[in-house]
Amino acid sequence: MTGALRTTLVALCAVWLFAAPVAGGGVAAQAATTPGPADVAACDSVEATDPVAVATLAGSEEPIRDDRALYAGTVLTIRLCDADGVVTPYGENGAWYFADGDAYELQNRTDSSVTIRLTEGYGQLQVAAQVRPAGKTETGPAFTEPSPNIVQPAFTEGTLFLPTADAVGTYGEREADFRGSLNETTAAADRLESLSTAVNESGLTDARATNATETLRTLASAANATDRAGSEYRSYLFGVADESPTPGVAVGAIDASREEERSAAADANEAKASYESALDSRAAAARSTVRTNLLVGLVGGLLVGVVLGGIVPYVAASSTEGRIRVDSSAEYSRKAQWLPVGVGVLVLLATVGLLAATGGRSILQVIL
Repeated sequence: MTGALRTTLVALCAVWLFAAPVAGGGVAAQAATTPGPADVAACDSVEATDPVAVATLAGSEEPIRDDRALYAGTVLTIRLCDADGVVTPYGENGAWYFADGDAYELQNRTDSSVTIRLTEGYGQLQVAAQVRPAGKTETGPAFTEPSPNIVQPAFTEGTLFLPTADAVGTYGEREADFRGSLNETTAAADRLESLSTAVNESGLTDARATNATETLRTLASAANATDRAGSEYRSYLFGVADESPTPGVAVGAIDASREEERSAAADANEAKASYESALDSRAAAARSTVRTNLLVGLVGGLLVGVVLGGIVPYVAASSTEGRIRVDSSAEYSRKAQWLPVGVGVLVLLATVGLLAATGGRSILQVIL
């Protein structure tokens, strides 16, 4: 080997020995990419110490942590989060990855997340079960492919997925029965409230009394039907929640229906209380009128009694006294003394007869 060649080899070796540590050190020391704003936003609400799987839809930063129905073709980004923020998949500490699966296609990986696309016929995907190593997290959303067996509950938001088409029909019957009884209860309460207003303003007529009696019966019947139908509706939802991939919607419908029933019952009780108050007010006004009329009659009777019982005998006595002075045979007539008494007895008997003929007991009840 010539000296020139030897010199060249030595120089190359020296360069290699110098460059290798630098290059190797550069790879080893390369820091993971810092999580971006979307990663931070997705993990911002997580306060758990253990890692939690969080998903976001393509183009959205809103974290998905609860179960949801998603159609095939939906693109999702999966992250692991804990109280400290983003858990990076490929860092030295706490590394994780998303396993290959038949329910989705892996589209992209970063130092902070994995992006997947749900495939046709995926059925259901438990996100936490796909994270490796197994047990890295046990918490995460479950996604279910929609089926034709769905309903939109009237009492809460969201889509309720049912196991069979027959279940859809049964649910519809239960909900319709409950809603019908609720509406009937509300309508009867409104009618009774209107009657209360009418009684307060212009009194209780025979027609209003009849209408109120029928309305009270309808209200009681509707309230009983609401209680029965509500119990059956919620009982069915409890059973559905065990089989549905969206049990949270069933629970929401249960809570909302119970609140609707409580509200209807409160309105019914308020309507009955208003009607009873209106009757009490009118009865009090009637008692006051009767007492006033009786007082007027009593005063009038006393005045008539004074006139008949005092003035008439006085005039008769004065006339007799004058005649006595002229003729000692003149006598004082007893008729003048007993005439007012007889008139008073006749008036009393006529009053008793009138009371007996027109329902005196009822009048006394009103007075008292």
